[in-house]
Amino acid sequence: MSEKLTITTRITDVTANVALEGVIDEDANFDKIKSLGMNQFVFDFNNVSMINSCGIREWIKYLDELGSASITYINCPQIIIEQVNMVHGFIRKGVAVESFYAPYFCTNCDTGKKILLKSSEVSGSKPPLKYCNTCKTELEFDAIEKQYFSFLSQGK
Repeated sequence: MSEKLTITTRITDVTANVALEGVIDEDANFDKIKSLGMNQFVFDFNNVSMINSCGIREWIKYLDELGSASITYINCPQIIIEQVNMVHGFIRKGVAVESFYAPYFCTNCDTGKKILLKSSEVSGSKPPLKYCNTCKTELEFDAIEKQYFSFLSQGK
């Protein structure tokens, strides 16, 4: 059994800050966000543990209902980035991805690491240099750069 999606909202000025936690699946209910009547949204995906194909469908339907609202994604885990890169409509025109996790690997520690990046740090599909917080060795990017960063041009 999967954990249910929890949605926490905080309104600041004209922006709805929406934190998503748990699983986005066929049971995901976005009514709580729809009822806010806002035109600017910041969606925090930091605590999303899984998303399946039915959840993607529900998310895209929800985005369509928002119309021309301004949307920003933050703290997107790798599972979200992979879906954004594969599924047309997960990120629509005008959606900005501000920050996301990227896979890196420390050859010295033999450990994979998920590093939070800002989209502005990526230039020409080249990952920024990052260092291991344990041994200070330069980390290797652990994905195909052009493929992983393809989402950066989708919302424009």
